[in-house]
Amino acid sequence: MKKTIITLMAAMAIATAGCDKIDINNTHKPYTPTGGSKTVLIKDFTGARCVNCPEAADYAHELQHRLGEDRIFILSVHAGYLATPTGQFPDFLTDEGTAWYNNHDSNPLFSVDHVALTDGNTLNVEQIDTPVADALAEPQSFDITVENTYDESSRKLDVKSEVKAVTDYEGQLYVSYCLVEDSIVGWQIIPGGMDREYVFRNVFRGTLNGADGEPLPSNHVFVEDTFAFTHSMTLDSTYNADQCYILSYVSDNSKNGKILQTAMQKVK
Repeated sequence: MKKTIITLMAAMAIATAGCDKIDINNTHKPYTPTGGSKTVLIKDFTGARCVNCPEAADYAHELQHRLGEDRIFILSVHAGYLATPTGQFPDFLTDEGTAWYNNHDSNPLFSVDHVALTDGNTLNVEQIDTPVADALAEPQSFDITVENTYDESSRKLDVKSEVKAVTDYEGQLYVSYCLVEDSIVGWQIIPGGMDREYVFRNVFRGTLNGADGEPLPSNHVFVEDTFAFTHSMTLDSTYNADQCYILSYVSDNSKNGKILQTAMQKVK
């Protein structure tokens, strides 16, 4: 018993290294997003051994609820040292998530539409309020539709998608397809101890077409231009298909991968 307690204490001590302190003393600012149907993707770079990450995740979901459930998507990307699994901690690491994390050395970190990454010794989670509100107010450039067909017996998933330009646009355009699994129960370090039944939300499981996605056929699109994409994969036997989603987004690599529009659709 003593050895177990010592091991747990050591794990918690390690978890505080490289784990940004959360400062949420500022009062939430009232934002009123304007614009049409522009959607926003918050990538929450997190780890099961990061003691401050659950609080940051709660803040992101509260912001989503406050500004628009149907226009803000949250993708929990486990990356970095504190996401490396040890013992009973879950393994949610992915090659793509590691590439997006880009050698940062602390968690939690946020990006808003793949830009405005928060960083530093203390993470003021309110730093994402203004970028999210500003992104919601941007004009919509694309529309994305996703249709999933899932076979229970083979666990094969077929994804059909269309990307439609709703305005003229020029840039290095890419489309990405991500597999997301929600409501996974596992170990998570929390302030003051360990939660062995922590519910991990919107966990990024990997992409169907690489960390950068795949290019649209043209870098100069005109309003009403439509591009079709198809992908297939077999779901891992440990994934709960009832809680899986396909998240798709269009990004502009000439603007450091800025995400222009996001959509999400359940696997089944």
